[in-house]
Amino acid sequence: MFEQQLNQGPSWAKSAAFFVALALILLLSPMQWTTSEGVPITMQSLLVVLIPAILGWKAGTAVVLIYLIAGGFGAPVFAYGTSGWNRFTGSTGGFLLAFPLAAMLSGWAMEMRTRSTMIVATVILFASQLLILALGLLWQRSIVPIEETVYTTLIRLGPGLLVKTAFGSLVLVLLSRAAAALTKLHKQSNNVTE
Repeated sequence: MFEQQLNQGPSWAKSAAFFVALALILLLSPMQWTTSEGVPITMQSLLVVLIPAILGWKAGTAVVLIYLIAGGFGAPVFAYGTSGWNRFTGSTGGFLLAFPLAAMLSGWAMEMRTRSTMIVATVILFASQLLILALGLLWQRSIVPIEETVYTTLIRLGPGLLVKTAFGSLVLVLLSRAAAALTKLHKQSNNVTE
């Protein structure tokens, strides 16, 4: 979404954005909240689709892959502060393995969208997180017998998904306004110096 602006800015801006995004995903992904019904809400799926939406699919997917590798090697960056390669083969492995796919989808869809509305951006964030949820649940249900229906699971997890999507959309709105203000300021400063 902001890839063009990063490419047009100073050469260090794209590298700085990459490392800031990497730091954010490593620091914020283990954070979790629990609803009154006991449903955990983590920042992982939002960050995995939001970062590529901002940086573009190539840089964003690279951030997500580095994040997964760091967690595999023992950095406590997965949900609940867990780590290790065994997380990729256990019941939550499907969610982790879906992260790069969702990152590519989110970043690519943001780059390909023809209309620059926040509604489209919100739908992309939601669909990308829904992909993670669907693939993760398929994997989980193939390993662990769960009596709860898929529909019931989606209804239980849906509110958290909607809250994360709304928060991600808010971040995109704030970033787009900040980028517009910086662009306007840059144009004004160029007009003054001419």
